Amino acid sequence: MSGPAVVSAADIARLTGVGRSAVSNWRRRFADFPRPVAGAPTNPLFAMDQVERWCLERGKPFEADDVDRLWQRVQAEVEGVRLAEFIAHAGASLISPRGTALPEPPQEWSPLFDELARAAERAAEDGAGGASGVFSRLCERFRAARERASEVDPEVAEAMAELAGIERGSSVFDPACGTGVLLRAAAARGASVLWGQDREPAHAEITRARLVLMGGEVEVAAADSLRDDAFSDRRADAALCDPPFRDRHWGWEELADDDRWAYGTPARGESELAWVQHCLARVRPGGVAVVRVPASAAHRPSGRRVREALASSGALRTVAELPGAQSLVWVLDHPDEQAGRPSADVEFVRGLLTAEGAWSSFLDRAELLGAADLRPSSHVTPGTPESSYAKGRAALLAALHDLAKAPPELAPNDVPSAAASIAELVGDGVVEVQAAPLAAPADRGTVPLLTHKDLREGREPTGRTTEEPGRVVLRPGDVVASASGDAPPRVAGEAESGAAIGARLVILRTDPERVDPHYLAAALSSGPVHRFRGDPLKARIAVLPLDRQRAHVRALRRLADTERRLARVAELGARVVDAGRCGLSDRALAPAIPRAPEETPP
Repeated sequence: MSGPAVVSAADIARLTGVGRSAVSNWRRRFADFPRPVAGAPTNPLFAMDQVERWCLERGKPFEADDVDRLWQRVQAEVEGVRLAEFIAHAGASLISPRGTALPEPPQEWSPLFDELARAAERAAEDGAGGASGVFSRLCERFRAARERASEVDPEVAEAMAELAGIERGSSVFDPACGTGVLLRAAAARGASVLWGQDREPAHAEITRARLVLMGGEVEVAAADSLRDDAFSDRRADAALCDPPFRDRHWGWEELADDDRWAYGTPARGESELAWVQHCLARVRPGGVAVVRVPASAAHRPSGRRVREALASSGALRTVAELPGAQSLVWVLDHPDEQAGRPSADVEFVRGLLTAEGAWSSFLDRAELLGAADLRPSSHVTPGTPESSYAKGRAALLAALHDLAKAPPELAPNDVPSAAASIAELVGDGVVEVQAAPLAAPADRGTVPLLTHKDLREGREPTGRTTEEPGRVVLRPGDVVASASGDAPPRVAGEAESGAAIGARLVILRTDPERVDPHYLAAALSSGPVHRFRGDPLKARIAVLPLDRQRAHVRALRRLADTERRLARVAELGARVVDAGRCGLSDRALAPAIPRAPEETPP
């Protein structure tokens, strides 16, 4: 029996064409607004048919098509941790041949696949893109639902494809393709031969389905590219890659003598330099590799030798800074011996994309004698001094204005509050504690498993375990904590719903009318890092009324936002100071001297 389609407040806002605040206002003002039927207190879910009926009765717009209704049913019937698997099977059901390496889907998903097929048929009849358009929209809904999604933005993917010079008929390879964002950008520019690989089978299948529906020659493998390269005998015209960042378990020990490390063996903590060299090894002579890396990969001491080899050999051509300065795009050429040795010049770009998404021009060219630091900010000042200083100063003043409103107002606490241990809250029936089985397998089975490492690194469940009676699974709103206190607790969301918990993890399940889960997680995270090492039941938290708990959480979120804004102000300030000093030193700028007021004639 299928459940009703459900919608979140964000879904209601999208389907009615209003803002989230308007939906919150409806819930407060109208006593007959539908009550939540699922979800957590912080992210309630409503029956879609009830919300639609309420909107129609109130004369409010509510526009939902086949894909909207299908997606809301998917959210109601598919556990969050199995969404990727469902989307993969959905894609496989729309293409031919339908073969997939994934396990057979549950029988209860069949009605959803039937509904998807009907939606694709209607879209084809209406000229709305057919199966390709429907599946693309379903994938975009999936992408938006993944709270910790880290794939590159489509706008950046388009820029990376342009940097690679991809032309019609090109062959393009992505060894860490995820759900295919970069390969789709390549296909949009005319690439006709597309090869992808990803270690997550569901993601690989999603990529394959989307690309097959777009047309062209497609081959996608499900395996770890560094350890098990499915395309070692191929050479593409271009490689696009957005690899996993800061992965210390990329295969450093078993791959130490691999022949792909032409520019030096990457250190254990330099996984990005392994991916860069892997991409270079899989493009033809004269081919281009475009790789996104974290900003730290440009200056970490452990990667200096490989960076210097890439720069001095002429393989590294461009280092471009993405908006926010948290990551960079490296553009590299596979040396073509017949064309001669390229120069060891590197182009540096600060701010690869403008606010409008258009290209910024290359700003400088510098010959590197060494490559200890490949950050664009270390080599160039953006734009001309006069324009850069004026724009930077305006941006800094705007950021300072926003920063002034960011910190929450905090007053001396004049309301005494008692403290209680988690064990005492359990005794009062306010919190329920559940732990993982001692012998739970973490590397086989069909049930997604949140491991201790997943919690520590803030990522979605990556393990698998077996289906067993009584196994503890996560619900939205559960607080997941480490039994040893060496990982920050977090509140589970829809994306983790249905996942089992691994060894050394515990679930703290609260009565949401008495303890806000986000308040509990924040209380356990504050103070000394290991405040409840060895036994979370001994941790003590302040017992506050529910409204004060939620106010506490809002204040912490505003403090986190303040911290982010401070970092942005520091970055903008440094750029303004650099531009000002350069402008003054080369006489392009001068201090503004106020003019004396003109004398008033008698």
